[in-house]
Order: sequence, then structure tokens, then C-alpha cells
Amino acid sequence: MKRHLRRGMRILQSSQCKFGLLLVVISLFYFSISICAESQLKNVLTLNTADKAPYSTQDGSGIYDRILLKAFNLAGIDFKINHLPSARSIENVDIGLDDGEYARIKGLSEKYSNIRRVDEKLVDFSFTAFAKDPDMVVDNWNSLKGYNVAFLRGWKIYEINVIDAKSIQVSSSEEELFGLLQNGRVDVILYERLRGLDFMRRKNIKGIFPIERPLSLRGMYLYVNKKHESLIPKLEDALKTLKTTGEYSDIINSFVR
Repeated sequence: MKRHLRRGMRILQSSQCKFGLLLVVISLFYFSISICAESQLKNVLTLNTADKAPYSTQDGSGIYDRILLKAFNLAGIDFKINHLPSARSIENVDIGLDDGEYARIKGLSEKYSNIRRVDEKLVDFSFTAFAKDPDMVVDNWNSLKGYNVAFLRGWKIYEINVIDAKSIQVSSSEEELFGLLQNGRVDVILYERLRGLDFMRRKNIKGIFPIERPLSLRGMYLYVNKKHESLIPKLEDALKTLKTTGEYSDIINSFVR
């Protein structure tokens, strides 16, 4: 009887040992898969943006999105896009939670010490006058003096510089802004060139033209966290290549036709 008990115990212990070993093997298998997946995920950069159409869209078809997709492909770098509120978008990159952010003006590294600028512009943000007369001469802030002018609420560059116009109206939406010009209530509206052209295209607005010479130009850039500083030359070269081959112009022109 005792002999049978001892034999049963040995069988049980052997079974437990094999079961335990099986659990260890399974655990190691899933752990290795997890490590591999995590490693692959780390190779995909997360780029944040607070921009909206036509510059960035949820489906990745915006101007910035398409330019960066081609540039990153040329540089052999994978990325994904997060759309976040403006402050959080860049702060996440500064603390290293995300990898990059677009599109911003020069000089932000002074405020956010952990970000580095990719020193090849994505676009020039063109602060432009729109009018019914394409030959109207509005090429500096002083040239607005004799006109009734409107712009969007919150656009500081206009609030600061448009002070001597005949009259000033502040609009709360694109629809209201362009409606003022269409209905003859103002002579000139002020907006960003590509945003304005994209809005007119979507709304099928005719008879309004961007004045050729902008009131102000601001270069807009991609920034990355300092841990990715080594990627900057690759990205700069890739952006320059797109501009040389004409692919860059094709993207821009597709939004202004």
C-alpha cells in the first residue's frame, strides 16, 4: 500500500513538474512576443499636431501630412500622427512622451528646451489679403488704411498690425468672414492663403482672389525631441529632395487649383 502511495506521489510530482515547465515555456514565448512587439513599436515615431484642414486631417491627407509621409519614407522612418490640443501637442514632445510635433514657427527651442527644429521648412504660412479685385494693391500693413477690413477673432498678427484701416470687423468663422466680402460689407478680408483657397474650393466660392503679395510670411517647421536629434539631417535632406524633384510643389498645388 505504501509502495503504491509513493509511486502515485512520484507520478503526481512528475506531472506537476512537467505542467510547471510547460507554463514557463508558454510564459517565455509570450514574453518574447511582447518584447518584439514593443521593440517594433518603439521604432515608430509618434508625431503630434494641433493643425486642422487643409494642413492636417484625421485621415492623414492634409498638406503637412502628405509632405511628411513622403519625407519620412525617403528617410526610412515610420511614424504615426496624433491630433492633440495645441499646448499638449508640443508639451508631450518636450517631456519625451511623444517624438515630434508640427508645424511651428522658429524659436520654440528657447521655451521648450528638449525639442530640436528640423531646419527645412514644411511651408511658408502666408498671411494674405483677399479681395474681389485681384489687382488691388495691398502689400503692407499701411496699405490697408483706406479699406474696410475683416479678419478672424484670435488672430494676433492681425489684431496687432491692423490699426489704421477705414473700419475693422472681427469674424467668428470662415463662413462669416468670406460672407462679409461676398456681400460687399468689407473691401478686404485677411486670412492665411492656403486655408482661404481651400475654403473657397470646398464652398465653391467664385469671384474672390488672394492678393499676390502676402502681408507677412512665417516659416513653419517640424520639431523632434532631442533624443531623435540624429534623425534631423536625414529629414532635412528628404525635405530638400522633395522640393528638388517637384513632389513638394505637386502637393501644394493640389490644394490651390
